[in-house]
Amino acid sequence: MQTRSSQQERSRHGRRRRTVKEHGPDPADVHVGSRLRLARGLLGLSQVQVAQALGVSFQAVQKYERGEIRVSASRLLQASRLLGQPLEFFFEGLDSPSAPEGDKGEFVRAELELLRAFRALPDSELQRQVLRLVRSMGRVGASAA
Repeated sequence: MQTRSSQQERSRHGRRRRTVKEHGPDPADVHVGSRLRLARGLLGLSQVQVAQALGVSFQAVQKYERGEIRVSASRLLQASRLLGQPLEFFFEGLDSPSAPEGDKGEFVRAELELLRAFRALPDSELQRQVLRLVRSMGRVGASAA
């Protein structure tokens, strides 16, 4: 006779339930968590600040961001409002093919700092000028390679 817990681990079709402990986090949960981290980083918020606003511990935010625990629908809605992102933002790129080797599709700290500084520029004309400058620098760097 099976124990109650082993019965609960089996689905209707007799397969074992997927668990984080045995199989690792679900790729969809990892993706949503990485998008949560990106949105938090774009605003320059710490895990502690996000945790306080969401009413959870900062350890829970860490686990959300790593995909170790799933973000509930209500918590994701709360996070989207806090971080100023539509719900779709957290799922963008989920169904796309995986990134090229060595490119995890994640921003590095310098890229986030650049984006924050760009957004802090006082007017759109200055933003356009900076964008032109960076694009021209990219072309020069690409042609020298």
